[in-house]
Amino acid sequence: MEPKSPHDTKSFLSNDYRSQGRAFSQENIAKRRAQEEDFLSQEVDYRDFVFSPEGYEAPIMAIYIATIPYLMGLAFLFLFIARTRYESFLEFKLSSFFIIWAIGYEVTAVLIIIIIFLAWLNHFRKRHAQEQTRIKGNYRKY
Repeated sequence: MEPKSPHDTKSFLSNDYRSQGRAFSQENIAKRRAQEEDFLSQEVDYRDFVFSPEGYEAPIMAIYIATIPYLMGLAFLFLFIARTRYESFLEFKLSSFFIIWAIGYEVTAVLIIIIIFLAWLNHFRKRHAQEQTRIKGNYRKY
């Protein structure tokens, strides 16, 4: 009489060992994915983007908030409204600081949103490439 063996006839491993191995690899994949940094969970520190001496970030930030949108508004008016004609550009009332600042604020906001979207695409593409190399690495061709 032959004893009953839990082994599969086509493999040296039993079904129990296979299921344990699959569960272990699924746990490892879940842990690795949890450890990978998600795009929206990244920490952003404004001091990385504000170029100023240590301790003077607040006044420099106020200067940035006042000047960058104004300069972007002037550039937008010159490039897109006046079509780079200096004579047409001089016809604008450049003394209306708040209107030019508001135009520049909107242009700056759109550019920042585009930059954030491109950073998200880059992050998504990098994560997809990592996932593809991980998947292809599991299936070796002999």
